Amino acid sequence: MNTDPSKSGAVNAEPLKGDPAGQDPTGQVPAADVKLQLQLAIFEASKDSKGKSLAEILEKLRSAFAARGVAEPPATWLESVASSAFYGEPYLIDFPTAIAADSAVPAPNQEVRNRLAGRRELRAEKLPPGIFPSRDDWDVPIIESPEAVNPAVISRRATRIAAGLVFVGVVVAAIVLVIQSARTSNWRRTTLRAKPRGGEVG
Repeated sequence: MNTDPSKSGAVNAEPLKGDPAGQDPTGQVPAADVKLQLQLAIFEASKDSKGKSLAEILEKLRSAFAARGVAEPPATWLESVASSAFYGEPYLIDFPTAIAADSAVPAPNQEVRNRLAGRRELRAEKLPPGIFPSRDDWDVPIIESPEAVNPAVISRRATRIAAGLVFVGVVVAAIVLVIQSARTSNWRRTTLRAKPRGGEVG
């Protein structure tokens, strides 16, 4: 993992050590720095990649990752990134990372730069006060925790559900019996009509 502050885009930044709560404003989250370096490498390798062979793009990506001191990602992910670059679209790891990378090195094409600028504006925009109701105005019902529910109440509910299911089963069985007896009755009538009477000669 790269911990070189000069490559992270932050001034006098040191890697974050022993500060999981993020209390040190100059500290860096190592995973965020790695993602930033990956995104910067993707931006660099995606320049002028449209129409080039996948092998050439993969080689450019590997070189860019090595130059930025990050480990090469898994092959399937790398191929996906190369496919995006082949079609002229740089792969974006996520919007916060891409916005940070675009601030350091402009994204490879204008369309992506415009999209990231729009996201940057949305992140900077503050909603005016009063848009959402205050917490006191929220009408949220109090849901009892499972520990607070009385076992007798649960037992009564289960008994009612079981009784309801038994009733439904009895009704369905009765309907099936009625339909079956109606079919049997129709079959007997049809059979009797088809048989000739005993004294008649055909």
